[in-house]
Amino acid sequence: MEASSRLLPRTKHLVFVNFRGEELRFGFVSHLVEALQRHGINVFIDMFERKGEDLTNLFVRIEESTIALVIFSRRYTESIWCLDELVKIKERADQGLLKVIPIFFKVEPVTVKQLRGAFGDQFRDREWEYRCDKQRTERWKEALASVSCKIGLTFDKKSNESTFVTIIVKEVESMLQQHGNSVVIPFSGGGQFMNFLESGQGQGQVDLSTNSDLLHEKGRIVDEEDRPLGLFTALVKLFSPFLDICKH
Repeated sequence: MEASSRLLPRTKHLVFVNFRGEELRFGFVSHLVEALQRHGINVFIDMFERKGEDLTNLFVRIEESTIALVIFSRRYTESIWCLDELVKIKERADQGLLKVIPIFFKVEPVTVKQLRGAFGDQFRDREWEYRCDKQRTERWKEALASVSCKIGLTFDKKSNESTFVTIIVKEVESMLQQHGNSVVIPFSGGGQFMNFLESGQGQGQVDLSTNSDLLHEKGRIVDEEDRPLGLFTALVKLFSPFLDICKH
């Protein structure tokens, strides 16, 4: 039997964008998404979901993500969807499972932190509207305070949108390189799977979450001195013992 392995297309949504759709979807956000995709970054925004589906699906997308871009804008707090997503994003960030980049789009960070102006007035309208669900509104407030205090990026009236988008893309790329992108590698000898962590330089290391004993017994684990050889060479080194076994 011949064994083969290949890299599958990434299906994981690496970057989730949380934003006020009616305000930004067909302008700034569309430009940002296009730029991220041009750089090969897998990105998700809620316009990709089927209409009529509930927030559960969006929460799943957040759980699948490595980075969340939270775009605070003047009309952000009009949307309970934005606020509920933000609560989920905060939960994942608090667990160390999600990196968050707050983006202040034509709104000052202090406005978000202290719920000032129209941004704050709209939030208080939502608080009143959902006054019977005090726990929910408190979670909204906590999420706004938590995420807005993180180091972020600010777009003001003097900013150039194209330049600002480029800055965001570079920041996302940097975070993904630090984190590593998950690439699934199927192994036909027994149908086993391994996860490789591929950096932006094409260098990798092995995630030994499964089958570590088998790897130690049958093959060599790729170590630091192998990493500069690149992902393909590392794969050959790692899986060559398995390939020899499958040929018999």
